[in-house]
Amino acid sequence: MDITGTHSIPGPRDRVFASLCDPAVLMRCIPVLEEMERLSPTDYTARVRATVGPLKARFSGKLKLEPQDGAHRYRLVAQGNGGLAGAVKGEALVVLEESGDGHTLLNYSLSVALGGAVGRLAVKLVQAKTDRVLAAFFERFTAELADGP
Repeated sequence: MDITGTHSIPGPRDRVFASLCDPAVLMRCIPVLEEMERLSPTDYTARVRATVGPLKARFSGKLKLEPQDGAHRYRLVAQGNGGLAGAVKGEALVVLEESGDGHTLLNYSLSVALGGAVGRLAVKLVQAKTDRVLAAFFERFTAELADGP
């Protein structure tokens, strides 16, 4: 499953990048995120709960941030396991560009591979759930940064 998008986020690029790396901000902004811990500047653990159609599961996993150009461009690599529900592996490329009006354009390209029961569900069902989670994240993240310093 591949997803791409662009969102305008209020604030300078460095602040947007720092917020994207802050577990407390992400906990407030990602509706399915139950737990997140920063292990190092580039490594995290996380647990999400997901309901896709009739399937309800919790996935625990690891995330690795791979900066390619500081706060401008980075890769995020994730893998998680949901027991009988299956497994997920994903990679996102994120590019942050200052737009000149006090906002930062966040461009992303996401590739996700699903296995097990969640992988057998109709792709459109999983895609619809992913779209809703992303929409909620960007709505909350934009509000979070608009209200901040």
